[in-house]
Amino acid sequence: MKGDPPQVVILAGGMGTRIKSVAGDLPKAMIPVGGRPFLEHQFELLRGNGLSRVLLLVGYRGEMIGEYVGDGSRWGMEVEVVQEDPGALLGTGGALVKAAGRLDEVFLTLYGDSYLPVDYRAMVSWYRGQSCPAVMSVFRNEGQWDHSNVRVAGERVVFYSKQAKAGEADHIDYGLSVFTREIVLRYADRGMPLDLAVIQGDLVARGELAAYRVNERFYEIGKPEGLAELEGFLRGKGGEG
Repeated sequence: MKGDPPQVVILAGGMGTRIKSVAGDLPKAMIPVGGRPFLEHQFELLRGNGLSRVLLLVGYRGEMIGEYVGDGSRWGMEVEVVQEDPGALLGTGGALVKAAGRLDEVFLTLYGDSYLPVDYRAMVSWYRGQSCPAVMSVFRNEGQWDHSNVRVAGERVVFYSKQAKAGEADHIDYGLSVFTREIVLRYADRGMPLDLAVIQGDLVARGELAAYRVNERFYEIGKPEGLAELEGFLRGKGGEG
């Protein structure tokens, strides 16, 4: 994996319809968590893992995010913001295709509403030691925190579907992944919008998606109950991101 530190791509283009009762018209990245925009907590978590180079892909109210973040230097980050047309969002996969020229040869992705308290460097190290071009972090969920959508065998994802039926999956896509730019470029001529799940499903079919198991639960602020859970978790950590 080239780049020191590795590039992190945050997919933050969505509208956040499920959290409107709390957030109003704020983009999810700017929703207050513990008195500060959620994105600050993500930055602090990444910086604590030695990751400081971020490509931030924004859509809905992206100008608000861009103006607040700037170049990221006040958080010790190097941030580049890429704005989509909020009236014609490309989807999580489409956002990567649009930004392909700014992607490193290998990069990490996470979602703009997810707080993932794991060792990112350990995942990067594990990626370097195996042969797949892409990795999905997976958590043995068994339906506890959200709908399970992944099944693994050994070190491979062998099933992935957001519409998984009962008994088809016992893990969940944790939200932290590794991709190559070459994978994204396969979809350069694909119609939009394009969900990242389509790319991941194709990787599973090709036997190219490795499974990195994590044991720490995830937090996401897309729903009011998730926001409350994260605030409780951060209070327990003394407010640190």
